[in-house]
Amino acid sequence: MGTPPSVEANGAALQQRGLDRRAVLLHYTDPFLLRSAPLRGLRHWPGPRLLACGDLHHGNNPIEVLAAYLEAEPHDAVLLTFNPALVAELRQRLRVPVRSLPPTFFRYPSAVPVERPLLQLLHVGSLGPHHPRRRELVTGLQTRGRLPFRHASTSSPEEAAALYAQHALVLNVPLNHDLNHRFFEVMAAGVPQVVFGDPGLVGEHRALAERPDVFWASSLDELEELVLGLFAEPEQLRAIPVAPPPYWELKDLLKAAFAP
Repeated sequence: MGTPPSVEANGAALQQRGLDRRAVLLHYTDPFLLRSAPLRGLRHWPGPRLLACGDLHHGNNPIEVLAAYLEAEPHDAVLLTFNPALVAELRQRLRVPVRSLPPTFFRYPSAVPVERPLLQLLHVGSLGPHHPRRRELVTGLQTRGRLPFRHASTSSPEEAAALYAQHALVLNVPLNHDLNHRFFEVMAAGVPQVVFGDPGLVGEHRALAERPDVFWASSLDELEELVLGLFAEPEQLRAIPVAPPPYWELKDLLKAAFAP
């Protein structure tokens, strides 16, 4: 699309490939990109325009950043990729249809859990300066030592999936009220998970919060008691069914996103 990205360059690329310029524009962005490298010229796009927005926690006033961008560069609908809990607030703020349809257009590596997984609570993720809540929780688990616990970092989703499949239970610590990639990565690997957070982060998608393979804890004490109870019955833990993520076919996703 060129640097900076432009609608004109995208339309020209379609024409060069013999494709219809009136195609659906699926514009995937986030508040950081809307500040640093916004896509301009959307009024000239001849087809439907869908803005898929992730990471609505980047920087100051991210919702206002999104609203101001949409005033300048109109789209026909907005799809929240990681923030279903914010749909109601965005619907009040924006003048176009707003939906969250997790896991939207993403796909995750699948894995086959080993027959005898390690009876450890596995956490995979960064503990850097931007993740103080996650670091505090991991440090607390390590210091208290009540649980068989392992923290690891990986360099790819495929590596993470293989690691999940070796463990009986995964700890997921979402940040900033996001329904994160890890929520669906763990499902795709076929392993139960404990989410450290509020079930409200799934928004209106209550079925995701109520899956038999998804457990919730909101404090360190509650997390430890929950995991100790699950590890006390390892055969029952291994028998918990883990369905794949509820993937969307792209055509169905677009129809749902553009519905009035």
